[in-house]
Amino acid sequence: MTVDSEDPDALVQLSRTERKRRAKLKSLPTWGESPQQTRARRTRLIKDLALQAGFSRVGIAQAAALPENQAILEQWLAKGMHGQMAWLAQDASRRCDPGQVVAGAQSVIVVALDYDTAHPRTNQVQLAAEGRAWVSRYAWGDDYHVVAEKRLKQLELSVVAALKPELGDHFRGSTGPIKPFLAVRDFRWSVDYGPVLERVWGQRAGLGWQGKNTLLIDPVRGSFFFLACVVTSIALDPDPPQTDHCGSCTACIDACPTQAIGPDRLVDARRCISHATIEVDGALPSDVAKLVGDQLFGCDICQDVCPFNRFSQPCAEPAFEPRPGWFAPKLSAIFQLKDETAALGLTRSALKRRGLAGLRDTALAVQQGRLKP
Repeated sequence: MTVDSEDPDALVQLSRTERKRRAKLKSLPTWGESPQQTRARRTRLIKDLALQAGFSRVGIAQAAALPENQAILEQWLAKGMHGQMAWLAQDASRRCDPGQVVAGAQSVIVVALDYDTAHPRTNQVQLAAEGRAWVSRYAWGDDYHVVAEKRLKQLELSVVAALKPELGDHFRGSTGPIKPFLAVRDFRWSVDYGPVLERVWGQRAGLGWQGKNTLLIDPVRGSFFFLACVVTSIALDPDPPQTDHCGSCTACIDACPTQAIGPDRLVDARRCISHATIEVDGALPSDVAKLVGDQLFGCDICQDVCPFNRFSQPCAEPAFEPRPGWFAPKLSAIFQLKDETAALGLTRSALKRRGLAGLRDTALAVQQGRLKP
């Protein structure tokens, strides 16, 4: 017997299983929504949850392969400009195609986490005169990976709790095999270690544009913020991409003491002070030691001179405030550190990446550089 599903009276003739299925469908937020309405509601929800998780801003881009960016990346790698960051040379095509990260990828969610504080910039401290060295602003407090990962996990849990009932047991976006929605494969997040081009997606998601120093710049807040990405098979409404506002400004290029920033918006890591003081394993080679200047760990020069960072505001995030003794530390204090003291002072710190021996080696390079005429 044929049953007219649009006739309410015909529902009594359906099987008990079918009646339960339809009742369940009617209880979901998607009932009566168009696909566009569902996508818009989910977009608003995920953005609200990202802010509630503690992120400063959130934007969304439509997932798609990036052949032009892949060509630029491969040329950069072929020239060896990635220095000792060997992991960047792994799976270049995967980094430029979110569909290889999540099957049926629909959206890339990009979140920003501000880390600026009220403390002075590089050019506002008499480093050499006071026997001090510079630690990059991002590394003053807790390791941002730890902070961001905790918030990404909270975002994941919140999204799954909110959307799992309506996504159902046979969800995979509009493409890909029909499988249950699982965060581990349908909501893949990473900070800056995942196979995604965070800054490219950040610009596409409207969070800023890639400046001439390759960092993402927000026209209102500057560039002192971290990025994290979520590749997902959930279809969401994309934000308009950010436009470039660098214009004819070359402040970052002119200020870089090692000419690491090229005119084509590529940074040669082999000449970059941040690479030299963070990524180089073991003792600094003599040619690299000549590059460090006043920098003990990382470098903020290109950001400190950027005109847009005049608008940057302290984020009021305690996790990123300087740890005692690590704002422009004295070189003498670095040499006097004992292993036990350093372990206590560097817990959950990005400085652990270089290690106490590495920090001492860089401090020595800073000291020796100042002794030369």
